[in-house]
Amino acid sequence: MKHKGRILIIEDARTINRIIRKELEKLGFAISQAYSFKEAGKALAKRSYDLIILDLHLPDGEGSELIAQIQSLTRTKVIVLTARNDDELREELFEYGIVDYIVKDSSLIYSIYETIRVIEHIITKKSESILVVDDSLFIRRQIKTILEPRNYRVESAANGSEALKKICKRVYDLIILDMELPDIHGLQLLERIRKDVRYFRIPIIVLSGTSNGQIVREILKNGANDYIRKPFVAEEFVLRIDLWIDYFKKIHTLEKQRRQLRDLNKNLEKRVAEEVQKSRLKDEIVMRKERLAQMGEMIGMIAHQWRQPLNNLFLSCQLLVSKYKSGQLDDAAIDRFKESTKKYINYMSKTIDDFMNFFKPEEVSRSFDILQTTRETVELLRENFDRSGIKIELISQAKNVKIEGYPDALMQVLINLLFNAKDALTVKREKDRYIRITLKENEDQIEIHVQDNGGGVPEALIDKVFDPYFSTKREKNGTGLGLYMSKTLVEEQMRGSLKLFNDKDGAHFIILLPKTLDFLQNAKGSIA
Repeated sequence: MKHKGRILIIEDARTINRIIRKELEKLGFAISQAYSFKEAGKALAKRSYDLIILDLHLPDGEGSELIAQIQSLTRTKVIVLTARNDDELREELFEYGIVDYIVKDSSLIYSIYETIRVIEHIITKKSESILVVDDSLFIRRQIKTILEPRNYRVESAANGSEALKKICKRVYDLIILDMELPDIHGLQLLERIRKDVRYFRIPIIVLSGTSNGQIVREILKNGANDYIRKPFVAEEFVLRIDLWIDYFKKIHTLEKQRRQLRDLNKNLEKRVAEEVQKSRLKDEIVMRKERLAQMGEMIGMIAHQWRQPLNNLFLSCQLLVSKYKSGQLDDAAIDRFKESTKKYINYMSKTIDDFMNFFKPEEVSRSFDILQTTRETVELLRENFDRSGIKIELISQAKNVKIEGYPDALMQVLINLLFNAKDALTVKREKDRYIRITLKENEDQIEIHVQDNGGGVPEALIDKVFDPYFSTKREKNGTGLGLYMSKTLVEEQMRGSLKLFNDKDGAHFIILLPKTLDFLQNAKGSIA
């Protein structure tokens, strides 16, 4: 298994050494241990390490001399872990280039976990780039020595012109700026940097020897994020650098996430719109498919109702020709032919008129009488159902109830429900077949109940019958679209609802439609 890196722990306290090793191994590091400087020297002679955790108080070495000896053997990063809280020693060791100075105080566990936190902080950095603008070579080298062990990539410029050239070539993660430059004042350079849109949000820390409060306020007002006075304390300087880089990294990540979220929302809205359009097209195709199936049934009914009158017309014509050939054609025969053919043609014309509404699409809602539309639908299908031994009974508790909507859509729904009941009755019941349609009203809705005595729908399937392409009559080539289309028409086009449950005799459908117009007339009655 590949590890994150090799760490050498130089600590004579075995308990502390063991605790640090276990925690770092959990993070995926390969750990070596030494309990004296002599053991550490042997370990460093055998292999290189990515990091050393060093206690300053060892049996055979101590302090900055020990750091110098280690750095003569290797350029490995060093974290100091010590019980000695010495500010002078701390500054001296930072100048040697240590990563951090952690004191083993009364809270030993906290100190250990602080060490682990620093290590995690270092390994997660992606070598952020920092530009140091200062005319002092000593300051530039000092900052480089302090920051590079923490994985920062440090570049420098000795004056404003050199800094502007570097800024034009690349974008830095942070800029450290001196105020007293040989060619341009730091405030002018700060203003020019902030005019570049690339550096509008990049943190800029000003280094200056001034203690004048007015000048510091002017520096901060002109675009600096922070001010550090020279000479600076190395540890405080490092903490400020970490703070601002981490803060702006989080700001950058947050803005990136916001942009991604905006793009995602835009794409999501577009995808939702596309899916809605696809769904509408699918529903339209489904409805057309089911409507074509219904039209086939309707044409079959028309053909059946025309067959007898067409046959009679043919016989009348044959009789007329026969009488003409036999010389028996007289005015009375012509009149009888005229009357009979007129009767047959009128019957066929009425049949076409009765079916016309079904084939005529409606795009605009209008006021219509629910009872009248229901009655016309029943009469349209009555002869077909009579031939199958099915009695259709229409009962209304409200006459001439008008609502705003699409009568053609209601007719399609009723036809679907009636043919669905017919199929169930034909399969499950041999005689005494009936379908009862009942119109009711309440304060807010009109109710249309369609009941049959076909035994009902199996309880395991009752929640699926409105799903598209689900059919309980595959052996009869059911499309599985009729009830799905009916529910869609009722809910989306008529703003109502369609429900199904089983009662004691069979299936019981309820169409609920909202009232949108005043009732023209209310009465109770029964229509056979």
